[in-house]
This record gives sequence, C-alpha cells and structure tokens, in this order.
Amino acid sequence: MSAKSTRTPEGDAKFLAALENGHPVRGACEASGYSRSCVYRWRQEDEAFDRLWRRALFIAGDLLEEEADRRGRDGYDEPVYFQGEERGAKRKYSDGLLLARLKAIRPDDYRERAVAPSINQQNVTVIVRDFDTEAALLRLVAENKMPESDLPPRLRARLAKPDNKS
Repeated sequence: MSAKSTRTPEGDAKFLAALENGHPVRGACEASGYSRSCVYRWRQEDEAFDRLWRRALFIAGDLLEEEADRRGRDGYDEPVYFQGEERGAKRKYSDGLLLARLKAIRPDDYRERAVAPSINQQNVTVIVRDFDTEAALLRLVAENKMPESDLPPRLRARLAKPDNKS
C-alpha cells in the first residue's frame, strides 16, 4: 500500500493517536497511511495540525515518563529459557531509566557536573607522600651526595630530630 499524500480526518486521528501512544513519526505514518514527508510539510503549512502534533507529543511524554518510572522503580519480567523452553521469568530493573528520571526531576542533585553543596566551604590541601622518594633523598643527604638545603622543609625537620632513622 502506498502512502497517502492527502489528509483525511480519519487519517489525522490515527496519526495523532499513534503519536500520543508514544510511537515515532514513522510508526504514526504507517498507522495512518500517510507519507512521512507529507506530514512534515503539513505540520509546517498548517498551524492547527502543528498544534495537535505538539499536544500529541506532550501526551506521549507523560505516557513514556510513566513507563520509564515503572521500569526503573517496579521493574519488568524478562523470560528465562532453559533448553529452548521458557521456564519462568526474572525481575529486571532499569537503572538507566531510573537515573534519567532522577536527573529530570532533581537536576541539581543528579546532573553530570553537580557540585555537592557545602555548608562550610573550606579549601583542603592534600599532601601525597612518596615514601620511597623521601627515603632516597634522605639517603643522598646522609651520603653527602646532596646538600641538606635542597630538601623540602618537612624532610629537613626530620633530619633535625634525633630519631631520624626512617
């Protein structure tokens, strides 16, 4: 069956109902018998058709959000097969859908670059120590191969302590 290039009230109803039920434009065209290029042209030319299309997508958004919530929160049954026969079902959950919904509902908490709020913001200095390098530097000073003045202050302080065996 070739796609129609003329609109009818019945075709419009089928097209918009398919969009409302979450089908992509291609599926809505198949349901209505419309040509894909024609529906896009009609949308540009007819403000009323464009408004109905946007309304259908808004309704589909609610429907799809509900389904995403259900799959993320309540899960869905996936059949389990053994030796080619269905033997039961396993409950599956969609972490990706759940995270997508959290990002939509609470973007400040779940967006990719969210910074955790801090009551008392203070800069923190983290010192990463390389104990092997420290020991090598102290050994070089002990063997008079390096002047003590070239050591960082913390290591010079260790040399000044009487128990500097480390």
